[in-house]
Amino acid sequence: MSDEMFEKFLYYPDRLPPDAIPPTWTPPGAEEVWLTGEDGVRIHGLWWGEPAGRPAILFLHGNAQDVYSWSLVREDLEAAACRLLLIDYRGYGKSEGEPSESGLYLDGRASLSWLQGQGIPAGDTVIFGKSLGGGVACEIARDRVLAGLVLESTFTSLASVAGNLFPFAPGMKPGAHAYDSVNKLKEISCPLLVIHGERDMLIPVAEGLALYQAAGEPRELFIVRGAGHNDVSIVAGEAYGRTLRDWLDGEPAAGGL
Repeated sequence: MSDEMFEKFLYYPDRLPPDAIPPTWTPPGAEEVWLTGEDGVRIHGLWWGEPAGRPAILFLHGNAQDVYSWSLVREDLEAAACRLLLIDYRGYGKSEGEPSESGLYLDGRASLSWLQGQGIPAGDTVIFGKSLGGGVACEIARDRVLAGLVLESTFTSLASVAGNLFPFAPGMKPGAHAYDSVNKLKEISCPLLVIHGERDMLIPVAEGLALYQAAGEPRELFIVRGAGHNDVSIVAGEAYGRTLRDWLDGEPAAGGL
């Protein structure tokens, strides 16, 4: 199976009509924004511009749904008291184009450029990658001076978790360079927080541990005991937001539950 075929089965976007409006349950304060990639593809997102004076989080979501569905991460991150930009990759939600590894990297870089256009430099930006988003985050964090990088429930490389993600192709793997996050960590010098559910069956906790071990200092690890892939913040409860806030403010992470 070619890398192109693996990519075809990696992305599960929910598409939205252009006139869709945020659901009533979207956390308050969200502004709909548009940004443009280097290739001209328009990307849709949600922006919470308060509280001013705190870092901005660029949240890069997993491989399914859309920004409206993901908007509840605003509540998960409330304790961090940061501004938040949540984007839909190309082909997701209202965003134009079709998803691909190279395209998602362009979307991530466009998001950083948009934040800089709002007067928020990279040094005041935290990139937060969830699952697939961690692969995007590691690429765009390379050789940048950032406030921090968070990798939650993400993998070392696509090939490493191919058996879990593509069970219909036993023994086959995408190329070694596909979302090869673990080998990019040596080019990332900002503070790192790795979060992972102990019982994650999709992306095993060993993946998170390997990312943590490959990273340089400063780094922190937060293993949520009893959590799977999609319920990390729920199982962690108040400790989730507290750990993020302490890490942002330079306090040691809790280490686990």
